[in-house]
Amino acid sequence: MTVQKKISRRTFFAVALLPALSEAKPLVDFGQGLGLFSNQENPISRNNFNGLALHNDPEPELDDFNKLKSNNFSRIVVEKKLNLKLISGNTKEEVSFQFRKNHHLRSQEISKLNHFLKDWRTNEIKEFDAIVLNDFLNICSLCSGKSNALKVSVHSGFRSKETNEYLRRNSHKVARNSMHILGKAIDFSVPGMSAQQLTKIVKANTKGGVGSYPTFVHLDSGPQRSWS
Repeated sequence: MTVQKKISRRTFFAVALLPALSEAKPLVDFGQGLGLFSNQENPISRNNFNGLALHNDPEPELDDFNKLKSNNFSRIVVEKKLNLKLISGNTKEEVSFQFRKNHHLRSQEISKLNHFLKDWRTNEIKEFDAIVLNDFLNICSLCSGKSNALKVSVHSGFRSKETNEYLRRNSHKVARNSMHILGKAIDFSVPGMSAQQLTKIVKANTKGGVGSYPTFVHLDSGPQRSWS
C-alpha cells in the first residue's frame, strides 16, 4: 500500500507539471541560436532567410576584391524624367522618388536610397557606391518608356559580412567577396518585363558586372563582366 501511494503522488505531480513544462522556454534553441536568457531575436535567424535561391545570386569571385573602393564622390544624375517606386522583394517596404530631367540627386535622396537598400536581415545601412546608383537609376528611367513611371522590385542591396557568411553556409555558390558587401551591387527585377529583356538593357548601359538569372538581374560597379 505504501508503494502504491508513492507512485500515485509521483504520477499526480508529473501530470500537474505537464502544462508548465510544455510552456517552458528551452535552455538552448539550436534552430535560432538563442539561450534561455536571450531577450531578443537573433537577427541572423533561419526565419529571415527564406527564398535563398531566389534572392541570392551565385556571384563569381573577384581576385582583386580587396583593391576595390566605393566611389562616393561622383555626382548621381538621372538623365530622363522618372517617377520611381522601389519595392523590397523581401519586406515589401516601398519608397518613391520623383526625378526631373537631368536631376542631380540631393544628399537627402541618396540617404533615402541607402536606407532602402540596407541589409534587411540586420538593418545595417551602408553608403552605396555612386556609380552603381547612377547606373541603376538611369536603367530604371530607360525601362519606364514613354510613361516615365516605373515600379521596381529590389531583391538584394547591401549585405553585411555576417549575412553573407550565413548565406555561404546555407545557399549555393554565394561569393565570399560579394560586391553586395561593399554596397556596390543591386539585384532587381521589373514587373511585367522578363529577366532576359532587362539583362539586355542593363548590359547596354553599364560598364560594371551583370548577372542574368531567371527572375532577376544583378548589377554591380565592379570590373566589366557578365554571367548567368
